[in-house]
Parts: sequence; C-alpha cells; structure tokens
Amino acid sequence: MKIGTVEIKNRVFLAPMAGITDMPFRLLCAEQGAGLVYSEMISAKGIHYNNENTKALLQIDPAERPCGLQLFGSEPAVLGAIAQRLTADPSKINFDLIDINMGCPAPKIVKNGEDVYETVDNDILLEEVFETFLELFEESIEQED
Repeated sequence: MKIGTVEIKNRVFLAPMAGITDMPFRLLCAEQGAGLVYSEMISAKGIHYNNENTKALLQIDPAERPCGLQLFGSEPAVLGAIAQRLTADPSKINFDLIDINMGCPAPKIVKNGEDVYETVDNDILLEEVFETFLELFEESIEQED
C-alpha cells in the first residue's frame, strides 16, 4: 500500500492522539508491527512561535518510520507556512507525510477554536485550507499523478 510516495507495509495505523502517541509509544507500536504511526497532534501556531514543548513533539526516531506528522490549527496561512517550512529542506525532514487535523473532539482544541472543521464558517475555512495547500504544494502533488 502507498500514500503518495510513502510505502506502507500493512493497513495497521496508529492514530494521532494528544498525550498518547509520543515517541516511545510510537516506537513500541512500530516494533509490534504498525504499518504507519503518527505523532501527537501538533499545533501549527506552536511551531510558528518556536514553542519548546512543541519542538519536542517534532522529534521522530528513524526506527518508527514511516511516521506521519499531524498538524492542527484554524488559520490556513499558518498551517500552510508551517507545512512549507517543515518540508523546505529535504535533508532535514524526519517524517514521511503531513496530516491536517480536520475534526478533533479534544476539548482543548475545540475550546480554543483550533479545529478546522468545528469553526463557525467551516466550509469556507476548509476551502481556504485546501486552496492554500494546493497552491503551496501544487508541483509535488502533480508529480504524484
């Protein structure tokens, strides 16, 4: 199975879970056969503002790959800028794909209005997120066709 250019060895995925899917847990799940593991949900704003706790969440061990990085946030420009920054230097990329959280029920995320789908103008915001990513990554998306 493949997602883009990422080869996935089986259909057992470890979902991104805040406070659960830290590196030791991901490594354990990968050792036990998970085909793809995900980071905890990571705040695009946290990366943008160089938050030290957020930086720690970005650490990925090569033994847990393939590993997805899940970003959350409600500002398309910030999400796009962070995704672009994280993928700008291929030699520094330690994850295999980026996942945008679109429907997290975690109270902290919903309460702060950081859930893309749960915002008041969710259709407009979703469209802005997709347009931002298509514009920023159009060339790499076209290479996948």
